[in-house]
Amino acid sequence: MMKNFRWMLSACVAGIAALAAYSGGSPQPRPRTIELYETVKVAVPQGAREIRLWIPKPPNDGSQAAELLGVDSPLPYQVTKELEFGNETVFFKAHRTGLRRLEVRLRYRIERQPEQSYQARQEPSRADLTPRGLLVVDDEIREIARKQTQGITDPVEKGRALYRYVLKRMAYDKSGSGWGRGDSVYACRIGKGNCTDFHSLFMALAMASGIPSRFRMGLPLPEAPEGTVSGYHCWAEFYARGSWIPVDISEAWKNPKRAEFYFGRLDVNRVLLSTGREIRLSPPQKGPLLNFFHGPFAEADGRALYDIELIRNYRDIGGPA
Repeated sequence: MMKNFRWMLSACVAGIAALAAYSGGSPQPRPRTIELYETVKVAVPQGAREIRLWIPKPPNDGSQAAELLGVDSPLPYQVTKELEFGNETVFFKAHRTGLRRLEVRLRYRIERQPEQSYQARQEPSRADLTPRGLLVVDDEIREIARKQTQGITDPVEKGRALYRYVLKRMAYDKSGSGWGRGDSVYACRIGKGNCTDFHSLFMALAMASGIPSRFRMGLPLPEAPEGTVSGYHCWAEFYARGSWIPVDISEAWKNPKRAEFYFGRLDVNRVLLSTGREIRLSPPQKGPLLNFFHGPFAEADGRALYDIELIRNYRDIGGPA
């Protein structure tokens, strides 16, 4: 009996050690459930005949379960979904309202599971292999991709080689101009930027290697149990062996000890908002496609509005979504 007990205790300790190693020395992360509160205020131009407002709706997607709990608005709304990437929006439209300012409030319940590589529900689309907008594959990027993956046949290991290259090549640096647009040529030549630049370069290298990849835009969640969410955060996924493999290279740069963790795994301190680049909303906007979609977009009589205030707050809650 005592011998069996000691064996079980030893196995338990070994299991705990394995879980700690899995997450870079920390206990295996638990799911995180929050309520997210959004307030959007749009200044309406005098004499505007039609106002349209799109707000990204967090999706139910793999490791994320999201529920829209309530909308407080002077206008009716509908949930829409564009076809290319499947992004959903909470959409508002009004004619000759006389409003000088449109204010809406939304409330969500969101659960994030620790994310790992996951089996694809369907084959990658053409968009996952096609450079578009500022995501450019030029001769320099093709040559870098060829050199970094030379002699490697396994697509997962190709992705790992490109991940390590971007991690070594790029610096998280928001000084100067040109950063933050997800311009792969800029990132390749300058070697600095924010999360959009890190992952645009990775995706361009992956596409140059014939590896499907996609851009994921979301929110960074502070570790505090409640507070304000500022800015945005993005990551990427690439397709190999029938699965989508997530990578977060800018977070790996900020946390070198977790560099291996962020290849194929993501923490729970984030909310997914949208997928893709050069996005056509539903219903379609009148102006150009959106470089990426992380906050409200509005038009008055077909012209984009830029006087928009967005406030996001959250609080941790218990229980599944």
